[in-house]
Amino acid sequence: MSFIDELAPFATKHGIANGVLPSLIIAQGILESASGTSELAKNANNLFGIKAGSGWGGETYVKGTLEHDVNGNVQPIIADFRKYPSYEGCVIDLVHKYANGTGWESHNRYAAVLNQRDYKKATAAVKAAGYATDVNYPIKLNKLIEQYDLNKYDKGVVQVVQTVKIAFDAGHAINTAGKRTPDGEREWTFNDKVLRAAEVKLNTYQGVQILRLDDSTGKTDIPLKTRTDKANAWRADALVSIHHNANTGKWGTWGGVETYVDPTASKASKEIAKLVQPRIVKAMGLRDRGVKVKNLHMTRESSMPAILTEGGFMDSTTDINALRNDARLKAQGEAIAEGLVAHFKLQPKEVEPAKSEAPKKEVGYLELAQSQKDEMAKVYKHARAKGIFSSEEHETDVKSGKMTVSKAVYLATLIAGAAANNDTRVK
Repeated sequence: MSFIDELAPFATKHGIANGVLPSLIIAQGILESASGTSELAKNANNLFGIKAGSGWGGETYVKGTLEHDVNGNVQPIIADFRKYPSYEGCVIDLVHKYANGTGWESHNRYAAVLNQRDYKKATAAVKAAGYATDVNYPIKLNKLIEQYDLNKYDKGVVQVVQTVKIAFDAGHAINTAGKRTPDGEREWTFNDKVLRAAEVKLNTYQGVQILRLDDSTGKTDIPLKTRTDKANAWRADALVSIHHNANTGKWGTWGGVETYVDPTASKASKEIAKLVQPRIVKAMGLRDRGVKVKNLHMTRESSMPAILTEGGFMDSTTDINALRNDARLKAQGEAIAEGLVAHFKLQPKEVEPAKSEAPKKEVGYLELAQSQKDEMAKVYKHARAKGIFSSEEHETDVKSGKMTVSKAVYLATLIAGAAANNDTRVK
């Protein structure tokens, strides 16, 4: 049995189940283990150089390897590697990394590897996520996939929806001191409208979970530490704190939109900020003040990528019209959502076609001759005296000279009953 024949069933089984292309897994196995002939492959069934790590409880294999030190210098070390009973174990661990991330980061750096249909995009995503330092790593994998026609194993790969957890807060509470326009309008009311619009927009995408960190009624100003602690415990993938700015608290001509990240912001935080900022500027139609760096609690104390938005100045004579426009605030919320969609590569939910309702049956009417109208008036007079029909129904039907089929049948029954009982009031 060839190396590919031995590895392919495991790559296909676990790759398809987790949205990872089997061709990628097999090509990595060929490249990294020299088709199963490396020391680790022969002695530990470890094709991908997976180290034991603190969470590993299985057997280990000890061997020398090379690593970069803090200064970037290559140093020889002795390391423990995972030892597997078969190739399947190492395939499971590799796929788990792609599907769930490293485990020591709050976000999944390998998210872009999932749900690919094009193997070239998948290999590029692996390299972009930092899996390998070799700049030619994707090229080498692509050549192996083409050489051995490995993409034939990719048939049947299903889309796996990854859950993305977004934490929001609408800045301060309604009555927080100073957080208002010179006319007394509260910042929270602007922030809340933006947040709700972002939430509605994100809920049209697959796999999104949303956690609101502030009091959704605006009555209580939740402490900032409580908010970030909650987001961290929930293991959010991103945090967005929504605000609107103020300068002096008195009307002035300053204005514009800005987005903040922490001085120690992660690459993901900066990327989200760069995606969100221009979208808010466009939505609000205000000046672009850019992405800025500032030491703020919400971005500093959150363990996930985090940004803080300032969607315009509440004390600006140029910005206030946009802030008082609910359509603009809605657009701002959608802009924030769209930036997150772009960063996490979210996929829209499939919209079920609306069920067509059965056409309503038209009410059947009978057109009456004058003699029939006179007869109907007599019967209605009797029915009204008995409390069977209301005065309004009597007047409407008599004046129009027509009645529904159901009423006609009912009145016919009344007439027949009256005749049988010699009731002169309907004659």
